Amino acid sequence: MKRRELWGWGVAGLLGSWLIGLPALAATPLTLFTARPGSVYERAGKSLQKVLQPQGFNLTLKESPGSMFNLEQLAKGQGDLAFAQKDAFILFKNLGGKERALAENLTVIGPVNQEVVHLLTRPGVKSLANLSGKRIGVGPQDSGTYVSALLMLQMADLDVTRERLITGEVRQQIQDLLAGKLDAVFVTSAAGSPTLKGISAQAKIQLLPVGQEALKQGQKIFPEAAALYRPTRVPAGTYPWQPRTVTALATYSCLFARRSLEQPLVYRLARTLYEQQATLRQADPFWALFTLDAQQNPFLTDLNYHPGVRQYLGENQRR
Repeated sequence: MKRRELWGWGVAGLLGSWLIGLPALAATPLTLFTARPGSVYERAGKSLQKVLQPQGFNLTLKESPGSMFNLEQLAKGQGDLAFAQKDAFILFKNLGGKERALAENLTVIGPVNQEVVHLLTRPGVKSLANLSGKRIGVGPQDSGTYVSALLMLQMADLDVTRERLITGEVRQQIQDLLAGKLDAVFVTSAAGSPTLKGISAQAKIQLLPVGQEALKQGQKIFPEAAALYRPTRVPAGTYPWQPRTVTALATYSCLFARRSLEQPLVYRLARTLYEQQATLRQADPFWALFTLDAQQNPFLTDLNYHPGVRQYLGENQRR
């Protein structure tokens, strides 16, 4: 072996040994508030974990009651990311006092999915206004369902401080509705919710139609209603107990981030997620709105994106 080759081999060997001895680069830790076990938020969080792990992010999921809790904890800096409904964010921002100041730390990575405000009632209920004096299940306090219920009841000009609003786990409240212990139950979830699909076809309940007229009436009392809710069709047979197509109001969920996350980190996160958007949608249909295609995602504009996301989106639009 020539001296030059021997020297080259020796340097390569030493360099290889040195590289092997180096510790692997640590993955960037992030925490994400989801919801309760078995929820669509938890499922979407798990698909996010799988996409981010090979890209150098170590994502930890945190169980929670739902949207309002997620937003408050995120605003306080107790986590990095959170799923939450847009109507919950608007309510949180408009609470005033410390919540209004905390809301300044809430920004958006991107919209994720449309969520239908399902209003399940016993036969005989014809409208939102008919709920006055009835026993109404509104889901867990601090959840997105709770927020949607309060806002929609107020849109119908009902005094929520006087009505019989009952908080609790959605699954239990559905059982109470079926047993006649409740007259109505709100469930805000993506269409095709597994919880609602699990209700028997023989159940004596209905999905109450709530459409454009209710939205117009609601705008007189709650001007931001049109920005938060849109009429959407829930096709017949979406649930075993739903024989007819029904119009319902829908809000949408976003992946939120705290503003205090460093811009380079969020830029790298946004680039990773938007480059993997097709993979996310294939892994879980709940990511249906997470796309840069404005035709598929009508909610892309007028969002309070994190500066790191704005940087990525600006570069993407110039291509």
